[in-house]
Amino acid sequence: MTIGSGTFSPAGKFTFPRSYVYDLVIYRQGTTVTRALGAFTIHAVPPDPTFAYVQVRNNFYLWNSNRWQLPYIVSESWYKVGGVGAEIPLPFELDYAIDPTTLRPTIYYTFFGGRTDPQTFTLPEQPSNYWLPPILP
Repeated sequence: MTIGSGTFSPAGKFTFPRSYVYDLVIYRQGTTVTRALGAFTIHAVPPDPTFAYVQVRNNFYLWNSNRWQLPYIVSESWYKVGGVGAEIPLPFELDYAIDPTTLRPTIYYTFFGGRTDPQTFTLPEQPSNYWLPPILP
């Protein structure tokens, strides 16, 4: 596992329940992002074969009622220049905030400090037979 250094907002020790988080936003900065469960691949603009890989911990990605701190959500964050060679640690920012358009608690992932071209991924929600009612509509 390779992971770049992370910066966290509001703070690394900030604790929140996963059940309150509905979306993950990746600022893709003109790139293309694909998802396979909690694994995200960020493809550079063609013809550049460079790509980045971000792994969100499966026990966070899947719905649960546990409490989390931001530094424990991402388990891998790296890229490969030209699509080959060694995994290079990819520094990132991870933020917990209320999305201004949906008013839903959201996790924001930013790499290389760029906050353009957001892509929203909806996280799995609680099962319908869970005893608590949904937090938000």
